[in-house]
Amino acid sequence: MTRFNDVVLTKVLLIRPVFTSREVVELTGSRLAVVSRHLGSLARRGVITRVTRGVWAQPRHPDFSPYAVVPYILRATRRRQSRDARGYISLLSGLNLRGVIDQIPRAISVVTTKRLPTLRSPVGTYEFHQLEPTLVGGFEPYGQARNFDLATAEKALFDTLYLSVRKGRRFAHLPELDMPRTFRPRDVAMWIARINDARLRNAVARRWGALRGRLLPQALPKRAPVPSRPP
Repeated sequence: MTRFNDVVLTKVLLIRPVFTSREVVELTGSRLAVVSRHLGSLARRGVITRVTRGVWAQPRHPDFSPYAVVPYILRATRRRQSRDARGYISLLSGLNLRGVIDQIPRAISVVTTKRLPTLRSPVGTYEFHQLEPTLVGGFEPYGQARNFDLATAEKALFDTLYLSVRKGRRFAHLPELDMPRTFRPRDVAMWIARINDARLRNAVARRWGALRGRLLPQALPKRAPVPSRPP
């Protein structure tokens, strides 16, 4: 018990804003059932917060953010689906973090390679949107802590346009966009060209072409050619 407390304090609680039960198992050498019981006790006392099964957070940690939980949630799918899902923060959440929109979404949007259910937790609500594997990319570690992956402004916009023309037409109505002067329209066109389905590719290109007229003229050229899929 003393070793467990010492290890959890010095190697987990003092340095990690998010961690898993299995990480504590590896550090302490304790059985998973024992670790889960002790972590549950800490959660009931308000020391840590249970995000989902096997994933814990310290909301008062200086490096904590609700976004930092995402990689752990994705890795937690390994036990249920034999392999963890790849993913990154994008869509309206990505556009907000990149300063393209002011509106803070009520849920954190995550693009993934697998279909996952919405997760409502004490630290945030997470919505997962599946894209075909060839369209998963265009992200990078974000912030000083670099503890989660975030889509570039161009990729976040492409992901939003892509889902806006799919069944259900999510994100069909976008808030006002404030594109940075560094925005690269060719990156959006490049991602559009990667869409395999011609009908879907043309639908996204049309939506992109219509949207460009609303964007800052100094950030974007006037014409919006419809990209063709590379051979």
